[in-house]
Amino acid sequence: MRTSKSQLTIRVSGTEFHPDTYKGSQINTAPDISFGWVAGEAGEVDSVTTRPFVFFDLGGTLVDLRGIVTSMASRLQAIHVRGPIPLALLWATKTAASLPAATGPKFRSEREIATDVLAELLQERNREKALEEATRLVREAWDGYVQRCALHPDVSVAWLHALRSKVAGLGIVTDGDSEAVAGVLAHTNLKGAFDSITISEEVRTYKPDPRMYRTAMESLGSKPSESLFVSDAALDLQGAIKVGMRAAWIQRTSLGEFAKPPSGSLVLARLEDLERIVKRHARSGRFELR
Repeated sequence: MRTSKSQLTIRVSGTEFHPDTYKGSQINTAPDISFGWVAGEAGEVDSVTTRPFVFFDLGGTLVDLRGIVTSMASRLQAIHVRGPIPLALLWATKTAASLPAATGPKFRSEREIATDVLAELLQERNREKALEEATRLVREAWDGYVQRCALHPDVSVAWLHALRSKVAGLGIVTDGDSEAVAGVLAHTNLKGAFDSITISEEVRTYKPDPRMYRTAMESLGSKPSESLFVSDAALDLQGAIKVGMRAAWIQRTSLGEFAKPPSGSLVLARLEDLERIVKRHARSGRFELR
């Protein structure tokens, strides 16, 4: 199949996407890369390539989530709640565990879920205005975290741009509210490093629901067999595997999850191992570390 630049349009669920536009749950900034063009070329090029599509989880995998626990703990301490650090960690882990059930008609934003979880924990500590306090604390803790969030030491914008030049498309698949994700991307300068960003609030579900992964792949026109999903969360990797994607696990110490990766996952000793995987895929069409 051959295509010319003047003819190419990306269509996802009936919506047309163009460079540097945001529609729904995808931010497409470089369809040239996704379909193998060289920007500015007038001639036709093959749209078929052995370069893979790589999708990342955001929180925990690229961005260190421990800061949200610290941010919440400092606010709990300020209102004299006992055990602020373990309580903040419990709040974060219970919130994450509650997300997968909130799908379809049951969908609720992550902030709503986080507020309800904290309100329940505060009620257990006999706080008189638990829901009112929880609403304020979640807002303040998240706003504080966004202003201080940081990438993991082995992640940099320069490295992601370099990786992007070696793949057919680079995407993010993340649980979170659109406004919150936008804040994290802006503070860490990640927004321009990806061809698409798929956000749970826009898809109205959370990982490991297959719709999250399928929407992400549709945004870049990729097939499961040529798509790799990278995450530190075993449950998220299981969802990717179920839709036919290949999974790569990177161990992090974010919120205390130490679950082993699903069987068949590529295990990354360091995130830079992806460069080797991408290079091997370009030669063989297979995802492998050896």
